[in-house]
Amino acid sequence: MTRISRRTFIAAVPPVLAATQIPAWAAPATDLQLIAAQKGEPPIVKLYRQLERLTSTVTLMTTGAHPDDEPSGMLAALRHVYGIRPVLYCITRGEGGQNAIGPERGSVLGVLRTREMTEASRSLDASLAFGGQGHNDSVHDFGFSKDPNATIDRWGRDRVIERMTWAFRYYRPDVIMNCFLDVGGQHGHHRAANVATFVTAELSGNAEEFPEQIARGLKPWTVPKIYLPAYGGGGGVYDDETPPPPTTLTVRAPERDPISGATFPQMGEWSRSCHLTQGMGSWRPDPQTEWALNLAWTANGAAGGQESDIREGLIATVGHIAELDGMPASAADALRNAQGLIDEAIADYGDPVVVLSKVAEIGKAIALARETLPAELADSVAHRLDRKAKEVDLVLATAAGMQIRAYTDGGDLRPGQDIIVKTLVDAPDTVAIKSVAVIARDGLTTETTADGEKVSVAADAALTNPLAEQFDPLGGNGDAFVRLTADIGGHTAVLDIDLEDALRVIPAASLELKPDAIVLNTVNELEPVEMTAVVSGATTSDLDFNLPEGWAMTATGETGREAGTFDLTPPADLGTTRIAIEPSLLDQPAYAINTFSYPHIGKSVVPTLVSVPVQSVEAALPPGAKVGYVGSGNDNVAIWLKRLGVNLVELSPSDIEAGAYRGLTTIIVGIFAFGRRKDLVAALPGIHEWVRNGGHLVTLYHRPSDGWDPATVPLAFLKIGTPSIRYRVTDAKAEVTALEPDHPLLNYPNVIGPEDWANWDKERGLYFVSEWDEVYKPLLSMSDAGEEPLLGSLMSAEIGEGRHTHTSLVLHHQLDKLTPGAFRLLANLTQPAKH
Repeated sequence: MTRISRRTFIAAVPPVLAATQIPAWAAPATDLQLIAAQKGEPPIVKLYRQLERLTSTVTLMTTGAHPDDEPSGMLAALRHVYGIRPVLYCITRGEGGQNAIGPERGSVLGVLRTREMTEASRSLDASLAFGGQGHNDSVHDFGFSKDPNATIDRWGRDRVIERMTWAFRYYRPDVIMNCFLDVGGQHGHHRAANVATFVTAELSGNAEEFPEQIARGLKPWTVPKIYLPAYGGGGGVYDDETPPPPTTLTVRAPERDPISGATFPQMGEWSRSCHLTQGMGSWRPDPQTEWALNLAWTANGAAGGQESDIREGLIATVGHIAELDGMPASAADALRNAQGLIDEAIADYGDPVVVLSKVAEIGKAIALARETLPAELADSVAHRLDRKAKEVDLVLATAAGMQIRAYTDGGDLRPGQDIIVKTLVDAPDTVAIKSVAVIARDGLTTETTADGEKVSVAADAALTNPLAEQFDPLGGNGDAFVRLTADIGGHTAVLDIDLEDALRVIPAASLELKPDAIVLNTVNELEPVEMTAVVSGATTSDLDFNLPEGWAMTATGETGREAGTFDLTPPADLGTTRIAIEPSLLDQPAYAINTFSYPHIGKSVVPTLVSVPVQSVEAALPPGAKVGYVGSGNDNVAIWLKRLGVNLVELSPSDIEAGAYRGLTTIIVGIFAFGRRKDLVAALPGIHEWVRNGGHLVTLYHRPSDGWDPATVPLAFLKIGTPSIRYRVTDAKAEVTALEPDHPLLNYPNVIGPEDWANWDKERGLYFVSEWDEVYKPLLSMSDAGEEPLLGSLMSAEIGEGRHTHTSLVLHHQLDKLTPGAFRLLANLTQPAKH
């Protein structure tokens, strides 16, 4: 239903963003959200940002491996100074990375980082597309690598190139910008993105390559130019041992954006601050006005030449379109006039009435050019005119003072259910609303009712994919959106408005089964494991656990309810084995619904097939050990220690301040903790004294940036190596050599042997120690193929009557993956300093 309301409302968008729709919240935007959005971006700022788009017909695509690879400061300058449309192409979802803000890992982290990348793109007014389809797809972030070709082979060479070719053909970029160089010392994933870019550029213009794309309506596209950074990618992670290529172009920008007063690096940080899982977002006090690039590839083979402007040789403006050979005279004249009106509208942006009249004329010129465009110019021009038409319509809506909301009453939908989409429009009488429709994907149908547009979900509708494949800042995102058509200034404008609350289709029934992973320590007397099941849309009577022979799941309470408890009983002769509990619900594979929300991304709902891994291990525990764990909220080590049977207490800040650790034999400090626990840092003098008096301090891996001062945090000098690419072993199968085979940490109470290094996941370790006081002994040696052995993965020192042990092995990750050897080694690390 369309309702003309005089209620004042301005769409809630991030600062400097020019879109008309707001990000997808967990529910319809609250009054406070609407007020904050109105305050954050006045219409006059939005209007200017939208007018900026009209100044260019150039599309620049970056090709990166992960969310956060994009050069945000430079992109902000290209967008706001040059008017260039950015498109961010990201091969993976970043699911193999770290999470600095919460417990999400793996596939769920991929959803979180996808949402972060979407908001980062929104802040840059950039379109976004992904190559990877999630953790179960071969094209995913599997951690760190050092070899680009091995990375592409692991992803699947044809799959990577086919998907990137699709992106080139769909977005038709004039310029490709590689985010990183293909040089030694760089992340193998970054290098792989670089390699794939050049391979794809040779193929995407050939209709015989991936012809199924052509059959589905795409056309071949030859990228005119590809640039490389003419700067290194160093810092604390990468190694700039190979110098960057020479500068052939310098992108220049003013010191500050005239509208916001911010520098372009600061505007870039508005985007980068969306990548909170990676700890990004920093204040940039110094302006940057130049970015050095290298012209590495051109379609005409003239790479390496000097340029003064990135737009050289391109169809860069509507004025350039007017001058193309074959353009009809009437359309050419109209486009020349439109180019002048664009310049005038930018100058007049403070007067929306004047802007509206001029932009309406621009819209008519674009429409005429689209109608009369010769077939021989269609491939190079049509997509530019189509984009300008959508941008013109958004300018007209803002200049006219239109304020539009599209939302539902909230709540996720199951197959067979329906919901009402409501559209509120506040517009002056000079604007005539022609139609309001909901555009929905397959499996969703729409119907106009008295209350609004009803969206119904078919019984066989596919679930909403939480890994959105694309994002467009002009709107039209999600499973459903509103398409509003209006007459504005004599021009028919079509506006695609995203819903405030994303419409999501979730499974008909769902199951929460806890614990979500089980370790059984066969050294202990095995007892049934209590599991809890919470069912939505069905009851516990509709569950079938599908257990292997010898395993039993027994209800311990009344069934036929929405929640119940069960005892999982393993077979008597268990040994070391692994199974997965993969239940059915209503005779269908059971889904869990993982829901999380963060202020910078809103709410995410992630349906995942329930699969509870169960691993039995033989991990003897040192008798008499009393263990304390100091966590930072970024790992599950304490949970696994308890499930292993360790006598454990988790030390809170008040515990640390009160010295509650003094009665313990061992303290284990979790990853990142020195950077996140001020109480821990403040207590270091007391903890050091505790060690000297006989305590065993175990520190799990830390980055140098995590508050690790090599002179004050450890008991003696212990430096974490940088750049970290030199001090990590990425091969999870790398051979491990015991340098101190008789050391108690490798022998008590479990003898650590070759079988304990089998079946590790992703990598051996990272942030290895590079320098150390002679009091520390390196216990292990390992390396990636072709590299010198690294000694800094497990270090231990006798300090007074006690001991400090530091490990850079990714034990926390191996525990989550239920790697038996990691549990056995961790059990050894809990031993008292003297036994």
